[in-house]
Amino acid sequence: MHPAPTVQALLRSAYEPCVGFADACRSAKWNPAEGHVPRGFCGAIGEPEEVRLVLVCAEPGDPHASESHVGDGSPAGRLSSVSSYTWACFAHGKDQFHRNIRELLNLCWPRLMFEQQMRKTWITDSVLCSASRECGPVGRRMEQECAKRYLAPQVRKFQGALVVALGRKADERLRRAGITGVEYAYSVAPPGCNLRPARDSWARIAGLVRDRFSDE
Repeated sequence: MHPAPTVQALLRSAYEPCVGFADACRSAKWNPAEGHVPRGFCGAIGEPEEVRLVLVCAEPGDPHASESHVGDGSPAGRLSSVSSYTWACFAHGKDQFHRNIRELLNLCWPRLMFEQQMRKTWITDSVLCSASRECGPVGRRMEQECAKRYLAPQVRKFQGALVVALGRKADERLRRAGITGVEYAYSVAPPGCNLRPARDSWARIAGLVRDRFSDE
């Protein structure tokens, strides 16, 4: 399933490809056949006004071995490929990261099916391209470019939602981008997700969601 059309519009220029590849994001890789495109987002399948939770992770890991996003070669086709693949990863619990996101969503809305939860949730990354070395650093210029073009517009789109940084890298990038009012929780990816306080931090976020939107 795909994000709402107005949400897709925020991201479509990343698949032209994004102009950042020629300048600030030279360290990032553009290779759709091998899965190297901007990605890491999912949800908002209804109206943007329905979104109650925005989860911001760090950056996507390396593409899976079978991952490819050639599509029909158009920006819209590549975006559709990314959306479909990421949806399937979350729906089926592809790896520990996806399963932990599902655990967090189930803490927030234990009575809702996955599709219903994803009407209320937008998941994204603070940088949409993989680091040159998985889990390694991302250059500050690349971080700033992605924040300006994609991260800040996404957060602005979901007015009233609880914005949560999952992990220190995401938290620091949000703050450097001038995005305030952000809640912090442990990363849902290894190694942070394996630390003892991680699940308590996710439960705290779920409590905030239930308290803020208790009348729904």
